Amino acid sequence: MRLLGFVAVALLAVSPTSAWAETYGLVPPAGEAMAPLPTDAAVRDGMQTIRNLVRDNHTLVTHRRMPPDHAARFAKQVRVEADKILATSKVAGPGRDRLKELLDQIVAGIDAVAKPPEGTLPVDGLVRADEALARYPAEFDHPGWGEGSHSR
Repeated sequence: MRLLGFVAVALLAVSPTSAWAETYGLVPPAGEAMAPLPTDAAVRDGMQTIRNLVRDNHTLVTHRRMPPDHAARFAKQVRVEADKILATSKVAGPGRDRLKELLDQIVAGIDAVAKPPEGTLPVDGLVRADEALARYPAEFDHPGWGEGSHSR
């Protein structure tokens, strides 16, 4: 009878209707830690490039000294890097979906630096991009992300 109970619990754990299966493992069961999502060289290199672009331009935005043409080039560079990551990365499945969502948030934030929506400032877009970049190392496996200020 005990063996039957273990089998029933095991079947529930892998059942397609279980909460774990519905979230594809992206949301761990209560009380359990979530493993970071995988990355590959394309993701790691591209994310470091994006982080460095944001860092290099941060002060210009926060001190309101970024000319409009520079802001447009900055946004274009970030978009090119995000597109390159998605075009060359082999990360698949839920990890890829989450990566695309994160990149979309970064790009949208930097686009708002270049062309702020009415009632906002460029710094508001920068904050949005910074928040997404801050989530990246908590959600993705990127060894060495926090090391060095401008490491590539």
